Amino acid sequence: MNYMPESPFKSLSRALFRWYLSKFPLRDGKAYFYEKFHPGLMPVERLLTVTLDQGFKMKLDLEDAEQRKVYFFGHYHERYEAALVARLLDPGEVFWDIGANVGYFALVAAAAVGDTGQVLAFEPGAAALERLTENVGLNPYKNIRIYHLAVADRDGEATLYRAEGIADSSASLFSAAAGAAGGETCVTVALDGFLEKEKLVAPDFVKLDVEGAELSALSGAAAILADPRPLLLVEMEEKNLVAAGASKAAIQTFLADYGYCAAHLRKGRWHLIDDVNLTRGRNLFWFNPDIAKHREKAGRVLNLS
Repeated sequence: MNYMPESPFKSLSRALFRWYLSKFPLRDGKAYFYEKFHPGLMPVERLLTVTLDQGFKMKLDLEDAEQRKVYFFGHYHERYEAALVARLLDPGEVFWDIGANVGYFALVAAAAVGDTGQVLAFEPGAAALERLTENVGLNPYKNIRIYHLAVADRDGEATLYRAEGIADSSASLFSAAAGAAGGETCVTVALDGFLEKEKLVAPDFVKLDVEGAELSALSGAAAILADPRPLLLVEMEEKNLVAAGASKAAIQTFLADYGYCAAHLRKGRWHLIDDVNLTRGRNLFWFNPDIAKHREKAGRVLNLS
């Protein structure tokens, strides 16, 4: 496609704006300035391949609001969660990215675990899968395996509700959570059976972001939670959980039966929390304090004394 050339002034202004959003140390006001100025600084191309702050490349669709923010800020908006993944994973470990979308967390994890480790990226949406596969291919990592699957409490098929024309990061197995009319059929798997069937190495760390289906996915991983009991990073957006007939409290009760306790983000730091209903953060870090390896890793980001 041919695009009209843009002025050097606009190109320079955009470069300076992206530098400010990515590198300038004071964060106050950045969200406001982004909303105010980014529409006038948009590139003419819809798809752009860029190197992000983490050092890997991604092709981003600037018609997608989330990917547009990644382009301008140089990182995903869940930067503290990404930093947690990078901090807690060690070389040679196994990371499962459930709901990988276009691959940001999978790429963060691939760099952290190195050539001797492994990343499994699960993504049910066809548009997101295409972008995920392309983004993995843009980078030198050979340790990422991609599965075109949704994760639930049983094997079968389901409808994935998503917006048309983009790799919708809000796509959900529950129409009320997705808020979208469009749908596509996807294959669902329960992780316990999938681990055994595929003869996989069990995960050391699981990131779970499935737009309301988190309790269902955890229920299908009961044996994994019992042993080897991986670290967990779980999205717990109450409105999405309620749309799926679940709740944050239900997830906490379920995971407590396996010895897990929770930590949440507050002002950029992770803190233990007894009642998950008291946090406004949507992503919670779960670990089992009875496991020495969990205590050591949690101690990297938490004050456990």
